[in-house]
Amino acid sequence: MFPKACEYGIRATIYVAEQSLDDKRVSLMAIAHEIGSPLAFTAKILQHLVKHKIMHSAMGPSGGFQIEKKQINQISLSQIVDAIDGNAM
Repeated sequence: MFPKACEYGIRATIYVAEQSLDDKRVSLMAIAHEIGSPLAFTAKILQHLVKHKIMHSAMGPSGGFQIEKKQINQISLSQIVDAIDGNAM
């Protein structure tokens, strides 16, 4: 069983990856809504994922979160868990 933060991180990564395959950037609000997580909590989780280079973020009206297509198949579950929880698991 994963902690709630890891669960949301996994769900967010999957959602962003799906949207990235269609060349779409996803807003923080859209991700939070899709994964059923509070906005501030989602922002903190996404911050960890960006810091660990699992996804990228861009500011501005056409900004949002995205994962490079070539990187999508290389992301592992352990990378996501490590980015959010460190070596706690």
